[in-house]
Amino acid sequence: MKSLYNFGVSQDDAMSEYRALDIQTDDHLLCIASAGEVPLNLAALKDIDIDAVDISPTQLYLSRLKWRAALHLEPIEAAQLIGYMPISTEKRRHLYRHLEVHLDDQERAFWRENAHVFQLGPIHYARFEQYIKKFSGIGLMILGKKKLLRLVEIDDVSTRQEYFDRFLASRLLKKIFTLAFHPKIYRKRGMAEEGLVHSGERNIADFFFSRFRDFCTMNPPRKNPHFQLSFFNRVLFPEALPEFLSSDGVLQVRKNADRLHFHRAAYTDFLQEKSVGRYNKFALSNLSDWMTTVEFIALYNTIAEKAAPASKALVRYIHYAPPIPENLAQKIQINRAAGEQLASLDRYPFYILIALTIV
Repeated sequence: MKSLYNFGVSQDDAMSEYRALDIQTDDHLLCIASAGEVPLNLAALKDIDIDAVDISPTQLYLSRLKWRAALHLEPIEAAQLIGYMPISTEKRRHLYRHLEVHLDDQERAFWRENAHVFQLGPIHYARFEQYIKKFSGIGLMILGKKKLLRLVEIDDVSTRQEYFDRFLASRLLKKIFTLAFHPKIYRKRGMAEEGLVHSGERNIADFFFSRFRDFCTMNPPRKNPHFQLSFFNRVLFPEALPEFLSSDGVLQVRKNADRLHFHRAAYTDFLQEKSVGRYNKFALSNLSDWMTTVEFIALYNTIAEKAAPASKALVRYIHYAPPIPENLAQKIQINRAAGEQLASLDRYPFYILIALTIV
């Protein structure tokens, strides 16, 4: 079955953006929509204005569905509709019918045409999630469900690391990574070609495996939705739901409903049309993995031209991020130490992070 979108859940841990950008009340943020969690989670944390852009109409349909669910359903119901938590297909379709009146005509037409997603929940019908699910099931068998659940019960980082090294790390696990992220397989099935323009024939399995221990141990797995979704295809505990579906977060999202806007547009093009100083915070996700070097340097120049004084930005990448152009060396400053610290705390630590200040 053809995937409806590339990502069902944003791989960017919005708490890293929150820390890196030093989000403050009444900030103006420009970010990538992706699967919606970054703009929604940041809207749940502070009273800010957010424009979330994406060139994919289906990613925007998914993002808006999550947003509408947070606005009009109870948090657990929203989680069940979206697919973070299980529920019967009949009940999920009932929740969608309740929500449908709050969608626009295009959104209703899209979800009616693709009503099969309400069997498991829309997040489970994305290209990346469907691909990873094939290997996470094997990983779960190798690691053992009981062992992984034991990891969830451990509160201390060092104890989790000791437990991981003793009971979970293995050569067989590394072989699964080698297979799952082999360039010839991953390029065809796991990731859209556009997201691998800088990968070459590089086998990224070693990089991902090197971060896997941090993924399992640096943050409490009991509160990490990425950990639980990766292994169990669901969020196991309510406290692990994304910030926008927490009891306080959902109220904040509703309060700020008029301050969050989704747009179908390319990041650079959208920013070029805005006035100088409109935005002081920029979440760039891993755009550099998807853009050519020339395109990303053009984005740097546009940010330098349009950003308010003392703005902050966060760049993520797996494959490549162009260096700051010489003509912007005094305008855009890199804080490498901050990026490394942020990466160590990220709940999905499979990106390299670059923290920037635009003076």
